[in-house]
Amino acid sequence: MKWKVKAVAVVVGIVLIGSAAYSIYSVYAENGRITGENKSLTTQLSEKNAIITNQQKRIQHLAELETKHIRELDNAKSEIDTLRADVTAGRRKLRIKAVCPVLETTSSSSLDDATAARLTESAIGNYWTLRERIVVANQQVLGLQEYITTQCLIN
Repeated sequence: MKWKVKAVAVVVGIVLIGSAAYSIYSVYAENGRITGENKSLTTQLSEKNAIITNQQKRIQHLAELETKHIRELDNAKSEIDTLRADVTAGRRKLRIKAVCPVLETTSSSSLDDATAARLTESAIGNYWTLRERIVVANQQVLGLQEYITTQCLIN
């Protein structure tokens, strides 16, 4: 009967050793799977971080472009305002090439009677408005060209 107990003990021991070996193998296999997954996720994270860094650089560059063009636009508007003030104050004259029809009158007229061609106040205001709009449109075009060159044509 002692040999039966020994046989059962040996069988139980073999089963325990087998279970332990299987458990160790399972942990080892799971560790390998998790390690591979970790490497994959680390690679993905690095790629995403590189994309984010690139986007941040592009956003910073766009902010610098915007600041540059806003500064240039403000300078141009300031120059127009200065010119407008100078014309209004009489320090400068607004000259626009124009052709004026000559009135034929029967009375004798001399050069002293001729009046200089003068723009109406609304025409002068329209001139300054157009000049400002041209500057704004020019800055918008320059900004879009620079955006396309630096952002759209990168790759």
